[in-house]
Amino acid sequence: MRKLVGALVAACLVIPVVGVVHDQGLLPLISDAQADTRLSLPAGHPALDSEAPAVKVSPVSAQLQNYLAELKQRAPNHPPVTGSGSPVTAELQNYLSELNMKSPHGKIQLAQANTTGKPDQTDDLLIEAEKALGAKSDKPKQEQGDTGKQDNKSEPDREVAEPDEKQSDTEKTAGKDDKDKKTLTAAEEHLQLFVENRYPAAATCGICHPKHYKEWSVSQHAYAQISPIYLSLNNKINELSNGSNGDFCLRCHSPVGANLGESTFESNLDRHPTSREGITCVVCHRINKAYNKVSGRLALVEGGLTAPVFGPEGNSGVKDVLEKPEKFRVVTDEKEPGRKIHNKAEVFAPIKSSTFCGSCHDVTLFNGFRLEEAFSEYRMSPAAAKGITCQDCHMGKIEGKASGYAEGPAAVIGDVPTKSRKLTRHLFSGPDYPIVHPGIFPHNQKAAEFKTMREWLQFKHKEGWGTDKFEDAIPAGYKFPKTWQSVDDRYDAREILKEQFELLEFAKRARLEVLRNGYKLDDVVVDRADVGGLAFRVKVRNGTDGHNVPTGFTGERLVWLQVTVKDRDGNVVFLSGDRDANGDLRDGHSSYVHAGKAKLDSQLFSLQSIFVTQNGRGGEIEHVIPIPFPTFALPRVLPSTTSLVFSGEPATERNHKKGIEPNGHRWASYSVDSSKLTGNAPYTATVKLMAQAVPVNLITSIQSVGFDFHMTPREVGNELIAGTQMLWKKEVTLGASVSNSGSGPVILAPAASFGATPPTTVAPINAVPRAAVPSRRPRLSDPVK
Repeated sequence: MRKLVGALVAACLVIPVVGVVHDQGLLPLISDAQADTRLSLPAGHPALDSEAPAVKVSPVSAQLQNYLAELKQRAPNHPPVTGSGSPVTAELQNYLSELNMKSPHGKIQLAQANTTGKPDQTDDLLIEAEKALGAKSDKPKQEQGDTGKQDNKSEPDREVAEPDEKQSDTEKTAGKDDKDKKTLTAAEEHLQLFVENRYPAAATCGICHPKHYKEWSVSQHAYAQISPIYLSLNNKINELSNGSNGDFCLRCHSPVGANLGESTFESNLDRHPTSREGITCVVCHRINKAYNKVSGRLALVEGGLTAPVFGPEGNSGVKDVLEKPEKFRVVTDEKEPGRKIHNKAEVFAPIKSSTFCGSCHDVTLFNGFRLEEAFSEYRMSPAAAKGITCQDCHMGKIEGKASGYAEGPAAVIGDVPTKSRKLTRHLFSGPDYPIVHPGIFPHNQKAAEFKTMREWLQFKHKEGWGTDKFEDAIPAGYKFPKTWQSVDDRYDAREILKEQFELLEFAKRARLEVLRNGYKLDDVVVDRADVGGLAFRVKVRNGTDGHNVPTGFTGERLVWLQVTVKDRDGNVVFLSGDRDANGDLRDGHSSYVHAGKAKLDSQLFSLQSIFVTQNGRGGEIEHVIPIPFPTFALPRVLPSTTSLVFSGEPATERNHKKGIEPNGHRWASYSVDSSKLTGNAPYTATVKLMAQAVPVNLITSIQSVGFDFHMTPREVGNELIAGTQMLWKKEVTLGASVSNSGSGPVILAPAASFGATPPTTVAPINAVPRAAVPSRRPRLSDPVK
């Protein structure tokens, strides 16, 4: 127990705060003093009325409380683990007392959260503390667990030399403090080594699988745990549900972290490196059971690098390598020197099936709420009927389309490639994109070995550090953090970031490819263009036959039409799909719409699903975060006459889908009142199909718990908006003159391609014979002719 608690406390000494706790409840969304860092709200918004002080919480206390709660959950029938008479509590209290007595600085305190999102003096202190924890003086300090490499020195080698007799009392105290810190670090490194033998890191696999590693390093799977939005949403859900959500989200976003028992509230800065890798190599290739739809409840097969792996091809490739030691020079014994590889590759047929993906891509909560249904949608799709799998579309040559697979060596051992075979792509492109510092993501072994994650956060790449333009004109008095005072380090960092930017651009193009294969902008139909106003429709189509679009986390996937109508002189007469000052669409979740500072976009076309929860009066209400309100009996409200068990409908919340089924389509209708027209015809409508990972209002809803990597809500929102992509664009002319009295449908041809947006010429309405133009749109009630 003492060793376990010791490792827990050691890991907490320099953990920064991810969020803030308030003794009276949630912090208000915005305050006037935070206007530069928090998401802005209009004056008079109720969230601006008050600002409550934050309570400083000891990280040790917080971690131990979580630990005690976990013990209680694991053993509900055992005696209570808390209280004055509990042996566990007594053990923890005694250990903390001993630790605090040894510390020359008194009780352990928490490094306060950086509310500005900018590196400050606290960062330097944390970095100096890291360097004191076993750092070598001859090369840059690696963050604990950044690379998975271990120092094999024995415990006596780690001891700090005895202080010189001439040292002052302060220096002696500092030396003793460093020695205590080094002892704690030794325990941490031993734990890291043990974990690496259980779950090898992707960087280890990348030595022999460079192509797979490069693709994966910038993928959504690699970003799953790094995402500060995911982490804060998970923490907010646990806050709202009093912790009952537990590790539900962590199980899919970081199965290694879930298997290690990591806290869901822990910052990525302090997680084990393999846990930070999210859906890493071992998550798929160290599974030997078909779990089906279990929402990520996976038991990974533990073992070091030389242990067997599981894949679609079996042992032929590994056997061929092992039978040619003079060519590949590999070993399969952990204790034997040389390049280590797996001793065996076993066939695991389910890894080729869509059911394997369904383990995480169908998410059903404890109460039956179906949060994500990508796999269920696929099972009912035309693609499934034709035998097309998830892998065929998402691991083939073209993102989002069944296009066959490439051929090539699965491994390159040393400089020697293995035999050519079917080669799957590990990019897994989708709607998400990274918003964190490029020194942290994509995963890059060079970056991890060069600087720690905290040090990378201090590198201001947007200001031009490490470029000639900046370095040749540094303003007088400009101050760099201690770790970046060397100009050589800044230039070296810039070279690493160049590789990162190339990978990010590669992923951006692949993301655009998969989204454009999923969403199509088809016909535009003009129903009216005269003095009475304008009316037209836009057809949006699902370009896939494998699942709905959007799919997965549809309640937060933002895909919408941005429509602008201008007259001949360029004056805007109609606008839909634009943003408010916060970066939100003008929908029901816009803070500006709620405050009456922006008008609701009544003609908005958005494919984002709606989370609907039951409120305290028995009805339903839209919510950004699907956490239901407590329900209770209400007079004169009759209970349902049918059991929800039969309908599969959860009793407290549901997902109101607005997406498009496979091969289906939807029409977006727009009308411009005559009072908005200027008389300067013709009018031109510009239609754009836009995609953004999540809406900004989600950031507003979860910002009270803070964001990882010292990011502020405003920074997160800005990065989200910057990552928005335009999938398709069309420009159409709405009639030649508003003086035409006749009106009727005119079908316009689709635009040529993405980026090419020439106006489509339409014949004047009065050039069409009157008899050929119906006076109104056909109706179902019309008699059949």
